[in-house]
Amino acid sequence: MKIFFLILGMLLLGAAAVGFRQTAGDNAAEVVRFSDTEAGFEEFVQATQSAEGEIPPDAASQADAADQLQIPQPAADLRFSRWGAYWREFSEEERKFYENWKRPPGPLRVGLQAGHWKNDEVPDELSGLKRSGGGAQGGGRSEWEVVLEIARQAKALLEAEGMVVDLLPATIPVDYVADAFVSVHADGNGNPSVSGFKIAGPRGDFSGRAPSLASALYESYERETGLKRDASVSRRMSGYYTFNWRRYDHALHPLTPAVIVETGFMTSPEDRAVIVDRPERAAKGIADGIAAFLSQD
Repeated sequence: MKIFFLILGMLLLGAAAVGFRQTAGDNAAEVVRFSDTEAGFEEFVQATQSAEGEIPPDAASQADAADQLQIPQPAADLRFSRWGAYWREFSEEERKFYENWKRPPGPLRVGLQAGHWKNDEVPDELSGLKRSGGGAQGGGRSEWEVVLEIARQAKALLEAEGMVVDLLPATIPVDYVADAFVSVHADGNGNPSVSGFKIAGPRGDFSGRAPSLASALYESYERETGLKRDASVSRRMSGYYTFNWRRYDHALHPLTPAVIVETGFMTSPEDRAVIVDRPERAAKGIADGIAAFLSQD
C-alpha cells in the first residue's frame, strides 16, 4: 500500500510540474511586455527577446560595422530594445529606395534641436514627452531655456559659414533630412558633484556617419568648454525618439547623420558656469564640431 501511495504521489508531482511549466510558458510574453516611459511607446510583445532588452551579439556586431554601410542591411529577425526597434528586415522596395536615395540639392543644412523646447505642443504620438515638462532644473533655470540659448548661438555661428540651419523644437518635421542633426540637451542629477558632457548617436545608425559626427563634437566641445567627458551614456540617449523613424512620423530620415549632446549638468555649479553663464562657449564647441564633421566630405 505504501508503494502505491508513493507512486501516486510521484505522478501527482510530475503533473503539477508540467502544469507549472505550461503556465510559465503562457506568461512568457507578459515578461517581455513593456512600455516606453520617455515618448509614449505602445507595448512591445516580442517573446524572443530578453527581459532586459539587451542588444543580441549578432546585432551588436553589425552595429559596430555601421560606419562602413552605405544602406540599411537586413537582420536575421526583428528585435526590440526598451526604446524601440533597432534592427528590422527591409523589403526589397525599401532597399532599392535607400540604395538610390540622393541628398537634396542645395547648401549644407544643419538641424539643431533644443531639447524639451515646446514639449507642451508635441503631437499625440509623442505625448509621453509632456511628462518631462521643461527638462532638468538647476540654478533656478530650466533645461529648455538654457539649451535653446546655446542652440541659437550655435545657429548664428554656422550661418556665418554659409550653412542653412533649422532651429527645431521637441517636434521635428516628418522624415527630417539634413547633413547633420544635433539635439542639444542638459542633464540633471541629485548629486551636485556629478558633472560633465556626453554624446551619443543612434543605436542603429543607418547613415553610417554618426560616429564621425560624435567624435568631432567630443573633440571640439571639450576643447571650447573645458568640461570633462561623462562616460555614463545611457540607452535612452542612443534610443532617442527622433532617431526612431520606424516608430514615429516626426523623426529623422534614416540617412541623416545624428547625435544627441548632453551639454552638462544643470545640477552642477561647475557645469552651469559654462552652459548657463557662458553659453557662447558651449555654442562654439557645438558649431565647430559640426563644421569639422561637414568638412570631411
